[in-house]
This record gives sequence, C-alpha cells and structure tokens, in this order.
Amino acid sequence: MKLSDLPGLESLLYETVCKLNLTDQPWVLGGSCSLLLQGVQLDKPPRDIDIYTDAESVHELHASLADWAEDAPHLDQEGMYASILSHYGRYGVSIELVGGFTVMTGGSEYRVEIGPLLHHAAPEHRIQGTVVRLMPLSHELVFNVLRARPDRYEAIAAAILLNPNEHLPLLSKILTRNRLNMQHRSTLSGLLDHLI
Repeated sequence: MKLSDLPGLESLLYETVCKLNLTDQPWVLGGSCSLLLQGVQLDKPPRDIDIYTDAESVHELHASLADWAEDAPHLDQEGMYASILSHYGRYGVSIELVGGFTVMTGGSEYRVEIGPLLHHAAPEHRIQGTVVRLMPLSHELVFNVLRARPDRYEAIAAAILLNPNEHLPLLSKILTRNRLNMQHRSTLSGLLDHLI
C-alpha cells in the first residue's frame, strides 16, 4: 500500500501541508499517514491526518486551517493522554492538530517535543514537490509501546531494524529526556534486538 493508492487522501494532505508550511511553526505529520510514507506495513489504510506540534505553536497553525475548523484548540485529557486538541474536516476526511502531547501510563511519562527535538530529526518527504516532515519512527515506537499496540510497534521496530543507526541516536535522546518504567524499557530493548 502506498499513499498514491489513496488519491483523495494524498490530495488533502498536500493542501494541508501547503497551508501549514505558510507558518514558521515547527510541526510534523504523524499517525498512519506518516508510517505509510516511511514504509511501515499497516493492516489498514490511513483514514485521517494527524499533525503534531508544541503547545505554543497550536494557535498559529490553527489559524492556517481555520477555514476547515470543526472546533477551537482546547485542553483534552482522556485516559493516558493530555494535549491541546483541535479538529478539522474536508472532503469527509478528519484532520487532528495535537499540541503539547503527553502520554502517562504505568509510571511512565513521555512528553512529545516537536521543536526542541523531533522536528530536527524528522525525515523529509515530498508531496507534489512540497516538503512535509514525518514523525520519526523512534517516537512512533515509544508511543505505540506505551499504548500497548503490538500491531503497530512490531511493524515499526522491523522498519527501524532495517537501518538502526539512523534511528537509535534519537531513541536514546527520547529515553534520556523522559521517564519510562522498566517494563516499557524492556519491551523496547527486546523489539530492537537489545541494541538499546
């Protein structure tokens, strides 16, 4: 499966990227669209578009998508997740803007830092000549281990192991900057053949 197999989604992603790139705020494309563009095997095609940024960048990015807005950015705390969340819609496809995302579970706490960390390491992809930065797989691995999604984290780990030197330095930084319990760290280590 490739994004080009989903022309409606690819077209909307291009429109979204063009709008967001008019700002000078750091953001990355996450979720299943990003995984697909990085060659991760997915069971199901992407159905929505997930944009991640830092809390201080939310309002400028929201303004760039305001024509499609379904709500305003608001604090969302649900279960293990906390973020500043807003929703947009176009052509029947949902777009989420997630700012200041934090995951807390089992004594682990992971703060998703876009500008200070992930944006610089984000691989670039071009859609119709326009650059979009993709959420690094190191983040996706940690995130999916924390939310107990083996259907995702096993495929992500397999992709990382194709070129571990490209991903492990960032993963090491994420683990240093955040608090993960021993079980989560052990799962990560096992998935990556004990390279971390």
